[in-house]
Amino acid sequence: MILITTSHRPTRRIRSLCNDLARSIPKLTRVNRGKMSLIEVAEKAAQMGSDRFIIVDRWKGGPGRIRLFRITDEGFEESPPRLYISGVKLRREFNIPREWVKDKISLLFLEDVGEEDLEIMEFKLALSNFIQVPVLKRGAETLGYEAYMKISAGEDCWAIISFFRLLSGTEIGPRIRISHVVWDV
Repeated sequence: MILITTSHRPTRRIRSLCNDLARSIPKLTRVNRGKMSLIEVAEKAAQMGSDRFIIVDRWKGGPGRIRLFRITDEGFEESPPRLYISGVKLRREFNIPREWVKDKISLLFLEDVGEEDLEIMEFKLALSNFIQVPVLKRGAETLGYEAYMKISAGEDCWAIISFFRLLSGTEIGPRIRISHVVWDV
């Protein structure tokens, strides 16, 4: 299990993004942060049996940064990469059936297209390792899965993370546009 929470004083859009991510990524559990410090968030994650947590930070009233943390014997530390967000499209903003908006995905894989830029591939592997989701090519081995996560290079941003239903190929969201990532954290 992985805990996901917000920065202090989140906006509706940040809370909605956290809810969407918790519905889209298996083993992700959303927790209200309130006045918890980072140490208290790490303690809460450890109480829930998790060795990692995610914080979605605010920037100019919207989601601006996603930080990944691992809990170690000495405390906790930020795990690379740190994602900077340039835009978000939430599940409710997609033209999909109403029941899909609240639907929780239980089996997800990260799509491997094979012909990607080296930095995008490194990012994909780091994210796959952190959220504990396999990287697979669509085909016979992915038949039991409900949905897949796609990471691709963007035209006006560094990368785009999006979620799709496997059988229909319909994008169900959220779609996160990444302006850049920082590996030295």
